Amino acid sequence: MVKRLFRRLRRWTGVESFRTHARQIMAEDFGGLVSTSVGSGIFAAPPRVRDVPRPAAPAPAMCEMRFMKLHTEGRFDEMWEMLAEDAQRAWGGSQNFVREMPRLDEWLEILDMQVASVTLLDSWTDHLHQRTYNNVARLVMRYSVRQEWKEWTFDRQVHLVSASDGWRTLCYPTRQRTAVAR
Repeated sequence: MVKRLFRRLRRWTGVESFRTHARQIMAEDFGGLVSTSVGSGIFAAPPRVRDVPRPAAPAPAMCEMRFMKLHTEGRFDEMWEMLAEDAQRAWGGSQNFVREMPRLDEWLEILDMQVASVTLLDSWTDHLHQRTYNNVARLVMRYSVRQEWKEWTFDRQVHLVSASDGWRTLCYPTRQRTAVAR
């Protein structure tokens, strides 16, 4: 009985033309992401959607995420190379940076960090340090953290400048050198 039903459906040209038309519409709507050559007949495999790679995060975002990952791991000597030249001068040398860069408290755990937005600016003035920079990336980073049983999320704005070898972060020492101002 089932075989007879499928034989009748195969003869019914409306079903096959509907399937062909549906495949064409999907291929157009999904910008060619759907394969239209899926075989023929009533038992043909459904169209497959090809894996589309996610776009990579912009270079400044990747740089900032690496900087913070190194910070959470306490790898301050590697972080030094990621500082903008201006920030390096303000720290007074890599030994000062490694010694005085604020550590995350042991009771604080970063659960997740995401780049909420990236804005590329032709120029930006850091009013706190009285400096103007060209070709700056302003990022809003979103951090999810845990302190014992309490979890919360906060946003933080950071700036990176373009250098010949990539993006560098503007992580300056504070006047009291008790926290990082960026």
